Amino acid sequence: MGGEQAGPRVSFRRTGGLFAGGVVTTSVSADDLDGPAREVLQRCLEQADLQALAERSPISGPGADTYQYDIVLEHGEARSQVVVAQTAVPDHLRPLVEWLERRAGTARSPDR
Repeated sequence: MGGEQAGPRVSFRRTGGLFAGGVVTTSVSADDLDGPAREVLQRCLEQADLQALAERSPISGPGADTYQYDIVLEHGEARSQVVVAQTAVPDHLRPLVEWLERRAGTARSPDR
């Protein structure tokens, strides 16, 4: 197993919003998660297709005082970055954003 590639790492940064100083960040490697949490992350990443979204990033939408999400996926030598406004989050990206917000401790629901 010596040549096995490390699992994906996702970094998340949420900025903006109504109040100053509301920056939220987290970074997680699939290798650091237990089985169920790792499976949820993998499913969210597959559904989000960050590589395709990165090609049209930044993704903006209307609205003052909204959050902006900056998501970076690193897997081996590949790196994809997506910057998206809260009002323009595609449906297929929403589960990953919500999971990362929970991971960062900004929501009060259990880590699934």
